[in-house]
Amino acid sequence: MQQGQKFFTIISVLCLALVVQLALIFADCKDTPTRTAVGFATAYFNLDPSMADYLCKEFVEQEDADLVQAYINQVGDEARQSGFELSYMRMRLFGVQTEILSESESEAEVRITAKARRNINPVFTIIAKFFAIGESHPIDETLNLIKEDGRWKVCGKAFSLAV
Repeated sequence: MQQGQKFFTIISVLCLALVVQLALIFADCKDTPTRTAVGFATAYFNLDPSMADYLCKEFVEQEDADLVQAYINQVGDEARQSGFELSYMRMRLFGVQTEILSESESEAEVRITAKARRNINPVFTIIAKFFAIGESHPIDETLNLIKEDGRWKVCGKAFSLAV
């Protein structure tokens, strides 16, 4: 009888843990303005073409050419003029903090602050941070987001993306 209660208790605790874990997984998948702002900023500073996925249709369609590719080409040209390759211009964000300045059902204004370091090689970036070598560039920007097709998208001036 005693062993049956222990077994029932263990099974009950495992089932409860599974339910809590599933609830946390679904809560973590929720699309939020801050998650979109951080995702866009990470892709932007890493010169990742996937930053286009975070931009609203109006922002992308108001330019004749592909805005993201034009920006990456512009940064590549600046790198070549300085004697470097495009990969030298990539940055990695540290200490990212967000603050929602205003939010409604369809619009949000998010302030994002962070420190950016060169991301030539991920190991170099971590070692440079650990030994406090290399430059840190402070990032402090306010992004405007709109809800488009049920997802938050960056719209308006986004860092220096307006090529």
